[in-house]
Amino acid sequence: MTRSWSAFRIPMVVASFLLASTATQAAAAVGTISTFGPPLAGTSCANPEGLAIDLQGFIYTASDIDGAPTGTICVFSAAGALARTISIPAGPTGVAPLIGMLFEEPHTLFVADGADGGPGNGRLLRVNTQSNSVTVLASGFNFPNAIAEDLAGNLYVSDSDLGTINRISQTGSDNVVWASSPLFAKGDIPVGINGLAFDRLSRNLYATNTNDSRVLRIPLLANGNAGAVQIFADGPTIDANQHTTGSLVGPDGLAFDLLGNIYVAAHIGEIQVLSPSGHLIARFSGTGAATLAFPASVVFKGSQLYITNTALFDDGASSRITVLQAAFPGWPLN
Repeated sequence: MTRSWSAFRIPMVVASFLLASTATQAAAAVGTISTFGPPLAGTSCANPEGLAIDLQGFIYTASDIDGAPTGTICVFSAAGALARTISIPAGPTGVAPLIGMLFEEPHTLFVADGADGGPGNGRLLRVNTQSNSVTVLASGFNFPNAIAEDLAGNLYVSDSDLGTINRISQTGSDNVVWASSPLFAKGDIPVGINGLAFDRLSRNLYATNTNDSRVLRIPLLANGNAGAVQIFADGPTIDANQHTTGSLVGPDGLAFDLLGNIYVAAHIGEIQVLSPSGHLIARFSGTGAATLAFPASVVFKGSQLYITNTALFDDGASSRITVLQAAFPGWPLN
């Protein structure tokens, strides 16, 4: 399909912000994918999955399949230099593959530890990026994956094995299954519900199901409960209706731009962009060293979308972070 941005519309209330933001962005053309930082193959952060960015521009990632007794979070400067590392001791299973990440200012990084994938071994960790201290905020997961946060500060963690989303307070005192559904289930691909992202006003939590090639929408009700799970976008349906192929194959992380368009990392090696109505409006794959290789997590910094290349299809050889120049800034603004 054509990589056209004509489907985007700019509300007048944000036009001045967009003009100012555009002036501060890199000169790369919209749709350009470039490499960021060094290749990660052969390092402690090979096969990176989780990704987070703080307001100073530091980028955080880690390996999700290293299998070492100590996990390592690699911290890169905004220029792409490795600034430092943070060690994460393993839990009772003796390994600490690190998956989803979410940063909260000023010094808190929430991290999902997949452990060995066995029953109840997964953990949600809180890392102080100033002191490097690590606290277990919640445990009992089989395959904790993505992390999202609502406007009240509650955390939401997908379990790709159990097919659930847990809601957890930032103190860890409240940890409940917030939503579960047959639409979250895994299948031939042993990863069901995966990426999570709230829309602009935290009225709905969007989630990918990697097994079913779908993006789902779960309303956040006024009382804090989950509403009925809805199919927002379905890959085979998009293929049939829009006369294309490969839509939402292996969807993983997702992120919103300011206008409500959703950027989805598809494991086939693309960033696919959905309109607020669920239409596929753009797709990007990169070229050369910046070719996307099993993209997993996506995080906006201004109009630049950072992407982890987990590189499972080439045994980690293409492990790195890449950057897509988007048309508009991400939401929330940062």
